[in-house]
Amino acid sequence: MTEELTLLAAALFQLKAATAPVKEMQLTVSLLANTIEAASGGLSAAAVNDIEFALNDVNASLADLSAADAERIAPIVALLQQDLDRIKQATSLSPAVISGIRAFQSKLKARAAAIERATYRAEGAPPEPLPHAPEELQREAVPLRQQLAAAGFATPELDAFIADPSSLRFHSINEIVNELDVIAG
Repeated sequence: MTEELTLLAAALFQLKAATAPVKEMQLTVSLLANTIEAASGGLSAAAVNDIEFALNDVNASLADLSAADAERIAPIVALLQQDLDRIKQATSLSPAVISGIRAFQSKLKARAAAIERATYRAEGAPPEPLPHAPEELQREAVPLRQQLAAAGFATPELDAFIADPSSLRFHSINEIVNELDVIAG
């Protein structure tokens, strides 16, 4: 376990002790513990995103607690957040990968907008050519998927498109864009 994860585990231990008598917190704390444990096998940007998601659930559950319980538990959650922020900086996707995601999304969005415009074209008007052919997008998607896989991210929507570029439709474009939004943050 890395030093960063050791700090998270220590703060998690404190959180478990503080929330032991608070039934409302048991599920979210358990989920957080599971994501931290899963990350001990290999810390990646994807694992950190999973931990962040679970920690956000823990943080949101503070609102449902009594003022006394929330006041006692909130500093521990803040400590976990600080530790996670340090890990996130160390494992985050490179600016080049984020830039690649955004550029790919821009092309997908341009194609989606053209598809949408084509559905509203005047009767008898010639169809506009759609920008960014699926094969062109597929060539860009392959190295992007490899970079994301190396960072620990699963990309089922992107994978399906790469496997069959002719399947690219308006709804699948939006699914890919959304999937990449979740990854890029």
